[in-house]
Amino acid sequence: LPGCGISWQLIAGIGRVESTHANNGKVGDNGELLAPILGPVLDGSLAGNNVIHDTDGGQLDGDPNFDRAVGPMQFLPETWKRYAADGNGDGVIDPQNLFDAALTTGRYLCDGGLDLRDPEQQVAAVLRYNNSMEYVSDVRGWAAGY
Repeated sequence: LPGCGISWQLIAGIGRVESTHANNGKVGDNGELLAPILGPVLDGSLAGNNVIHDTDGGQLDGDPNFDRAVGPMQFLPETWKRYAADGNGDGVIDPQNLFDAALTTGRYLCDGGLDLRDPEQQVAAVLRYNNSMEYVSDVRGWAAGY
């Protein structure tokens, strides 16, 4: 992600907020999660969540009717397909792999030529992840702490 200026701390802040760092580090040496992380089914039954009909035939999230966020960085399947990257070089791109998910997070946040050293552009990038200023504050607070 040359030129983007993203820090590991920002990626870590998202990981902390999204999954408490893969359920407090329940990850193998190769980055594979010991148990998959799946967000709630986005069928409108949970207050505050959008209805998102299936975009991947249940391939990543196991649900052929509605989407749900997947992995330690909680990507929607459609977003995962667009930005996914092989972070550990094993030839497999897996949202349930911490290294793949972290690199994909960087690609997603840096999309569009943003310079994340600029606080306004950093806020805009994190808002892509979750359109909430409270979320941005949480992520940036954890990042500052790291």
